[in-house]
Amino acid sequence: MSSPDTRVYPVTLKDIRAAQSRIGAEIIRTPLIVSDSASGRAGFPVYLKLENLQRTGAFKVRGALNKVASFTPEQRQRGIICASSGNHGLGVAYASSRAGAKCTVVLPEKANPYKVTLLKNLGAQIISHGTTSDERQMKVDELSRHYGYAQVHPFSDPVLIAGQGTAGLEILEDLPDVEEVYVPIGGGGLISGIAVAIKEQRPAARIYGVEPEHSNAMFEALRHEGPVPLERVETIADGLAARITEQVNYSLVRRYVEDVVLVSDRDIVEAMLSLLEHAKVLVEPAGAASLAGLLANSKKRGKAVAVMSGGNITLRQMEELRQARGI
Repeated sequence: MSSPDTRVYPVTLKDIRAAQSRIGAEIIRTPLIVSDSASGRAGFPVYLKLENLQRTGAFKVRGALNKVASFTPEQRQRGIICASSGNHGLGVAYASSRAGAKCTVVLPEKANPYKVTLLKNLGAQIISHGTTSDERQMKVDELSRHYGYAQVHPFSDPVLIAGQGTAGLEILEDLPDVEEVYVPIGGGGLISGIAVAIKEQRPAARIYGVEPEHSNAMFEALRHEGPVPLERVETIADGLAARITEQVNYSLVRRYVEDVVLVSDRDIVEAMLSLLEHAKVLVEPAGAASLAGLLANSKKRGKAVAVMSGGNITLRQMEELRQARGI
């Protein structure tokens, strides 16, 4: 008989429930709907958790609201900053606006123009810097030291993770007998929170992460037994383009997640098109990755939820992706 796991983990079910109480009035309790098309392809019921309908168009606002709520009035007055490919920045900008704080978002030089427009509409100050997540974070660190800004990390802060985990509480409330949950992974903030929320209440449920095959930081962390930087990151899913995960995310994924499934960019585009055509659900590449992973998983067995993590994409952008992949 194996010994019980007595280690203390950085995010608990209590933390996530506290976050739900704190931010519940500020977020949309997004629907969980069955997809007949995906169910037919999988051979068992498949449900979609529609975080693409969340405020700012993505789950990120959950963690951002929880983190910004933890700042002191003095921190908010100095201003808030984050590094982002888009959706995290939108969440932080929204949370900052609700708190009456100035927000600065450091984006990659070739950021998604649609997400840039949305950020401007929220009143965020935008700084374009570099092409990698490391370069953006270094810029955030520099500006924080110089101006005293309070930082909201994209995925490795326990307070932020607890906020993301509220989506997991909702899944279990709506589908108590869920057997599998598929969650896209960039840095690992969303899957960390959802995995704790679900596995601590329903240990029999299986949590699967999904990553692009050329942006697989968590897969490599699990293989090497700790976070390691990728030599290159290449994917159409800008929300999943993380060069490295962090120890807090790795420790929670190692503890609670069954496996990480890798998918191709073509798989992701096909899932996006299928979701739009058959389920009438518009999601960006990161959001469609979960369904692509579910369909690709040879170990899938039963009633499943695929988390549609975000929907910040235009139809024109979808058509460009389709043409580029020859679909």
